[in-house]
Amino acid sequence: MTPQRENAAVARPLKRAEFEIRFANRDAQKGWRDLLATARNAAVEAWQHLTTHPLERSARCYPLRADFADVAVGSERLTQWQYKVTDGGRIWFCVSATTTGAKVAGIVYLTRCDPGHPKQTE
Repeated sequence: MTPQRENAAVARPLKRAEFEIRFANRDAQKGWRDLLATARNAAVEAWQHLTTHPLERSARCYPLRADFADVAVGSERLTQWQYKVTDGGRIWFCVSATTTGAKVAGIVYLTRCDPGHPKQTE
């Protein structure tokens, strides 16, 4: 099989019970690139958390409240969460989960990625 492009990046494969991560919008995609540029190691740790157990509450990960508690992604209205990547950096995300037998998986939609603290929550 011939590759589509030489030197193309290889996406990290997912285990069957892991969550897929997608961008909910272009701003989140740009913010993710900015976050990788400023805090790559912390972003990798965030990725690990979001693919394995995104809805597990901790000091770094919790649902947002008030005006930010939920968000529309496609035709779904989903609870919006925040993951603290660094002291200032944040990822806002929501989860569309599916359960098959004992396996829970689904899609984590990144709605906002910021290398600095979002002004809206100050």
